[in-house]
Amino acid sequence: MFRAGVTTDRRVGLVLVGDLLCIALFATLGAMQHPEGGSLLARIPEVAAPFVVGWLLVGVAVGTFRADAIADARTAVVRAAAGWLGADLFAQAVRTLSVVPGGADPAFFVVALLFGGTLLGGWRALASYVV
Repeated sequence: MFRAGVTTDRRVGLVLVGDLLCIALFATLGAMQHPEGGSLLARIPEVAAPFVVGWLLVGVAVGTFRADAIADARTAVVRAAAGWLGADLFAQAVRTLSVVPGGADPAFFVVALLFGGTLLGGWRALASYVV
């Protein structure tokens, strides 16, 4: 069901841009909801970075960036969910490191999984029709 790899075509590239915008929206809303000092614009990349890196790494491993991953809405949502689960696990592990602000929290893992997964799954389902 999941084949690793990346398809380098325009459609996949456009979907990836949308993915990154979804993660940026997730990070922005989270940073706004939980102000911890410092400027909002400085905190957004700090929040987003572990999730972006996780999304890219896990996405390649589970084939989220293959053309067949957006062939239909069901496949798009399943691949997004698998990729986001792995990205969230990766991000939470990275957030346990002292050099990454925020720390890991089981409640945050669940919120990130559900909210980020909904954003990415919804976007990918839509993209399977319009991109």
